[in-house]
Amino acid sequence: MATLFRNAHIIDPAQGIDGLGDLLVENGKVAAIGTHVAVTDVETIDLSGQILTPGWIDIHSHVFDTVGDFCLPADLVGVQSGVTTVADAGTSGLLTFSALRETVVDRAQTRVYAFLDPSLLYIATSDFIAHRLGFATSPKNQDRERAAAVVEANRDIIVGFKVRPTLKSGETRSPVMDTALPLADQYNLPIMVHVGRFPADEVLPIDVLLDMLRPGDIITHAFQPRHGLYDAAGQLLPAAKRAIARGVMLDVGHSSSDFAFKTARSGLDQGILPHTLSTDLNCFNTEVIGSLALTMTKFMALGLTLAQVVERVTINPARALRKTDAIGSLRPGMDADFTLAELVPENAELVDGNGGILPVSAILKVRGVCRAGKFAPIRQMPFDYEPQTEAIEELVG
Repeated sequence: MATLFRNAHIIDPAQGIDGLGDLLVENGKVAAIGTHVAVTDVETIDLSGQILTPGWIDIHSHVFDTVGDFCLPADLVGVQSGVTTVADAGTSGLLTFSALRETVVDRAQTRVYAFLDPSLLYIATSDFIAHRLGFATSPKNQDRERAAAVVEANRDIIVGFKVRPTLKSGETRSPVMDTALPLADQYNLPIMVHVGRFPADEVLPIDVLLDMLRPGDIITHAFQPRHGLYDAAGQLLPAAKRAIARGVMLDVGHSSSDFAFKTARSGLDQGILPHTLSTDLNCFNTEVIGSLALTMTKFMALGLTLAQVVERVTINPARALRKTDAIGSLRPGMDADFTLAELVPENAELVDGNGGILPVSAILKVRGVCRAGKFAPIRQMPFDYEPQTEAIEELVG
């Protein structure tokens, strides 16, 4: 079965496409892309006035909703919010990874990858029980051989390691970092590191942490207003400069308290652009974040162009996940994952979770999503600042 999507404003940074064009989808794959794709006897959908991009990728989300009380269902963060691929950011350790796979990855309509917490046990909960009970800092919670076995069995979905660089008071080494780095080298995978603090735990000093990172590793919460990459005057730390220079990637990881407009403006003024935009969506921050589209809107208001924010939710995260063969572009032969959006003139005040307010005059709104050739319009987003009236129940087509 084939469908021709006509007259869209197609933006595919991976292919250098930014203009009006058509997209032909056949048997769940991209069959052709360009201006005036000539075919007959196919269903045609006119997308005049719509922006069509490769399916958006949220590199930092929490979707292991079948264990603990911290995570959201993958399809609410994913396809129902116009996002075709999400990466769960370390809400599973070794002992629960099979449950993540069976109850989330294998059941979601959204494509789900995972950053694995290399600890034996990590449970994401509203009261940070893994930290309060000492799981996160205990060397006894580490087993490199068992971690390797989990990676070996799940190479198709594990895209790296999520590291919370915690340590016990008085210690100088983080057990999780000591486990993750050798495994990351062994499997040629990145680590995503959280910058900031955790309840009940100390963390590695930021300069020590940054100097441990390798090219391709990912710093999430890159515009964290406290304990992050900037000094009290808003200047990028020397260790952060060194990390960026050697190829460490910066991810926004919006969250509710780990992002501030003031910090983002300071970074952008110094020429520090994030490589990827992500939400860190979980059960406790939906009112602040809303969606990946709203995070993109915020960065457009901060000075990025539409093409730049699209790049940071398509090909850039695909590169960070080392999955450019599968996601991030609309090259013929790839799965037909795409997002439809519209930039709507609208005056609003958006928030950052740290008391910051950002006036905007236009909102990027999702109008539809296609996952592996199955297309559905989106009339209402699950968590946007607008009241929820309805959400798509399943992809059709």
